[in-house]
Amino acid sequence: MPQLDISTYLPQIFWLSIIFSAMLGVFIGIFLPKLSRIFQKRFDVVEQADGRIENLKDSSLKLRKSYEEQKNEILKNTQDQIDAALASVRDFHEKRLHALETEIQQELSRIRDNHGMQAEEFAESYKDVIDEAVGLTLKKLGMQR
Repeated sequence: MPQLDISTYLPQIFWLSIIFSAMLGVFIGIFLPKLSRIFQKRFDVVEQADGRIENLKDSSLKLRKSYEEQKNEILKNTQDQIDAALASVRDFHEKRLHALETEIQQELSRIRDNHGMQAEEFAESYKDVIDEAVGLTLKKLGMQR
C-alpha cells in the first residue's frame, strides 16, 4: 500500500509545512489586518452610536425637565389668572349686591313714607265722612253722640 510507505512521509511533511507557512503568512499579512480594521471600524461606529445615544438620553431628560418646569409654570400662571378673575367677579357681584340692597332700602323707605302720607291723606280726607258715619251708626244704635 503506497499510503503507508515511510519514504513518502518526508516530502509530504515538507510541502505541508511550506503550504501551511505560506497560508499562515498570507492570513497574518493580508486577511488579519483587514479583519482587524473592519472590527475596529465596527467598534468605533458602535462606540459613536453609544455616545450619541447617551447624548440623546441627556437631551431627552433636559427637555423633559424643561417641559415639566414650563408646564408647572403655565399651570401656576393660569391658576393665578383664574383666581384673579374669580376675585374680580366676586368683588363686582358684592359691589352690585350692595348697590342693589341700598337701592331696595331707599325704595322701601320711599314706599313707607309714601304709605304714611297716603294714610294721613286718607284719614284727613275721609275724617268728616267717618265721623258722620260713626255718628249715624251711634244714633241708630241709640247711643247718641
